Amino acid sequence: MNIKLSHYQLALTSLLCLFFAIFVILNKDLIIDDAYITFQYSRNFAEHLKPWYNLDAFYQGNGQTSLLWMWILSVLNFFGLKSEHSFYIANLIIGFFLIHQSVSLSLKEKKIAVKLFRIGFTLFFTYWLALNSTHGLETVLATIVLFLFLKNWKKHNNPYSVFLILVRPEFGIFLLFWFLDSDFRQTRQIIAKLIYSSAGVVIFALFYLIFYDFYIPLPFILKSSFSTYTLPYIIVFLGRVLVFSPVIFSLILKRRFLFLAPLLFFLFFYSFNINSYSSGIYIRYFFPLMVYFLFADFNINFDNRYTKTFHIIFFILFTGSLLRMIDLGSNFYQNKKDVIIDNKGFITGYGELAKKLKKTDKVLIMDAGHVAYFSSATVYDGYGLNDATMLLTRKNKDSSGYKNYVDERKINIISVVSKDSARFDPRIDSDFTYKSLNLHNKKLLYRFPLDHSFYLFVYQYH
Repeated sequence: MNIKLSHYQLALTSLLCLFFAIFVILNKDLIIDDAYITFQYSRNFAEHLKPWYNLDAFYQGNGQTSLLWMWILSVLNFFGLKSEHSFYIANLIIGFFLIHQSVSLSLKEKKIAVKLFRIGFTLFFTYWLALNSTHGLETVLATIVLFLFLKNWKKHNNPYSVFLILVRPEFGIFLLFWFLDSDFRQTRQIIAKLIYSSAGVVIFALFYLIFYDFYIPLPFILKSSFSTYTLPYIIVFLGRVLVFSPVIFSLILKRRFLFLAPLLFFLFFYSFNINSYSSGIYIRYFFPLMVYFLFADFNINFDNRYTKTFHIIFFILFTGSLLRMIDLGSNFYQNKKDVIIDNKGFITGYGELAKKLKKTDKVLIMDAGHVAYFSSATVYDGYGLNDATMLLTRKNKDSSGYKNYVDERKINIISVVSKDSARFDPRIDSDFTYKSLNLHNKKLLYRFPLDHSFYLFVYQYH
C-alpha cells in the first residue's frame, strides 16, 4: 500500500510541478508595474548600499512592502542576477515545495470526501500559486514563511517568527496570537517567545532608522482604507470566508482559537482595509493564508450523537468552498488578461518615455515602477508610493506644498494620465497633480497611448 501511495504521490506531484513550471515560464509578460518598484530598491541597495527608490537623499521613505523580499533580490543582484529574471528561480523552488506538501497531505487522507476536497484544493492552489509566481512581488515568499511559522506554532523557540514582520509588516499580528497561545506559568517559554517575536521587530526598526527618514511603510498609508463597509464589499468578504469555511469550522471544533484568530483578522482586514491595484491582482494578499488548509484536520472524532450532522456540515462546506474556488479561478483568468493589456500599455507608453529620458532628467511619474527601473533618469512618484513628501501633501490635499516640493527638487518633466487623447481629461490619480502644478500652462512634449484607452501626457515643467 505504501509503495502504491508513493507512486501516486510522485506522479501527481511531478505532473502538477510540471504544469506549474510551464505556466510560469510561458507567462513572463505578467510582471506588474509595482514589482519594478521593489526591483529598483533592490538594485540600488545592491549597487549603492542605499535601499531607496531613487538616489536623491532628501527625505526618503520605504515604498515597497517586503524588506525580506527586497534583501533576497538585492543579494541576487549583487551576484549579477537581475531581479526581473532571478525572482522566477526563487518562486519555482518555493512552489515545488508547497505543491509537494499539498499533494502529500491529499493522498494520505482515507475518507473519500476529504481526499476529493484536498485534491480539488491542490489543483486550485497550484493554479493560484503559478499566477502569484509571475507578478514579481513577495506573495510566494510570504507564503513559505507563513507555512514554516505555522508548522512550528507549538514551539516556543520558533525561528521563523523572526521573518514574519520582515516579509510583511502586518504579519506581526501572527506574533501577537502566537505569544498569547502560551503557558504563562512557564517563565522560560514566555521569555523565549518574547525574544524570538521581538527579534524581527528590532531588525525591522533598525533598518528603518538607518536608511529612512519616514518610519511608517508608505504602501500602508497609501493603500489603507477605512470607508469600504458597503454591501458589495461585505458580499466579497463572505465569499472569502466561504473559501476558508472548512478550515474555520475544523479549527473551532479543535478549539484552536488563537491559531484561528489571525486568519479571521486578515480575512476581514484585507477585505475592507486594503485597497490598491497590486493587492487586487489575483487578490494576492490573501494567497499566503491558503497554507491554513495544510494544517486543518478534517477527520475529527465526533460524539456518536452528532457524527452524521457534522459530516453533513463538512460536506456542505467542502462543496461551497470548492465552488467558490472555481469561481475565483475564473476571476483570476480575467485578472491575467487585464495584466497583459496593462503591460502592453506600459511598453507603448512608459517604455517609450523611458527611451527618451536623459540621465540629467528629473521626472515625476504616476505609475512608479517601469520608468524608474528602465531609465537612467531620477524618478519621483507623483502619487506618493515611494516618496514621503509627495504622499503626505497628496493625502492632506496640500497643493502648494506639493508644488513647492516639485520646484525644490528641480523636477523638469511631469507625466500624467488622461482618459482622452486629444485633450487632457485626468485619470483619477492625475487630477491633483495636473491642477497643483498648473500643467495647462506647460509645454506638452509627448503623448503616448497606454492601456484601457488611457493616454500618457508628458509636460516640460522647467
